[in-house]
Amino acid sequence: MSGERGAPDEAAVTALEAAVADAGALLVRVERYRAGAAADALRREALRLGDEARALHRRGGLDGDAARGLLARARDLGARIEASLAEIRAAPEYAAAMAAVAAGDRDETLRLLPAVFAGLTMVPMPAALYCALAWRRRGRPRAVPDLVAEVLWARDDGLAPEGDDLSRGADALLPAVVLLDAPPDDEPVVLRLNGARIGTHILRLEDTGEYLVHVPALRALAGARVAEELPEDELEASPADYGRFRAELIAALARAGVPVMTP
Repeated sequence: MSGERGAPDEAAVTALEAAVADAGALLVRVERYRAGAAADALRREALRLGDEARALHRRGGLDGDAARGLLARARDLGARIEASLAEIRAAPEYAAAMAAVAAGDRDETLRLLPAVFAGLTMVPMPAALYCALAWRRRGRPRAVPDLVAEVLWARDDGLAPEGDDLSRGADALLPAVVLLDAPPDDEPVVLRLNGARIGTHILRLEDTGEYLVHVPALRALAGARVAEELPEDELEASPADYGRFRAELIAALARAGVPVMTP
């Protein structure tokens, strides 16, 4: 890139902003794991880099040379964060956890995963756990047969685990089914799972209280809970004759042999 000293290099400044944002996103991924001091040091470096860029910008000193220098540091930081992620996934405990999940070894899964992910704790299994179903599609209530089919899929084939770059206690290679120990008040259709069919213990995220089950598929359906009524804001967001919808859904679930619970 060219440009006289003291003159802004817009391309370098734009690239710097993108590199700092990328480094921040990568740090979020690293901090999900028990990376310890390495993650803390990387975050401190990222914060210093951002502070320097903002201070130079306020003083009008973020010229071409300064922007290019910070850009090189930001890209180097991003590369080191990516290397840290690679090291985490190459660690023996990560590979062992993947093998335990794939083999359905609950004891090993419960033992290993708290050593992989930050904030996971093994706790006694609640008597019941819950998972809400999406009851709307494109702002409209889903057809009752579609919802019943999804419930039956959960019963027969199991709930599929999920995980991505933003998941806590899980990722794309170690996905999890996320459950709650109480049914959400603002969801009309909630699956109820029998905790005893999962095991005697389960992993819990300390900061959110969510329960995570790392399995290829979770088959533990006990029934479905259908709310008597919906909060006003839910009905305002999606006007519907909920009373009729509820009655049709309960009848269809009963015909399908799914136990229905109401509050």
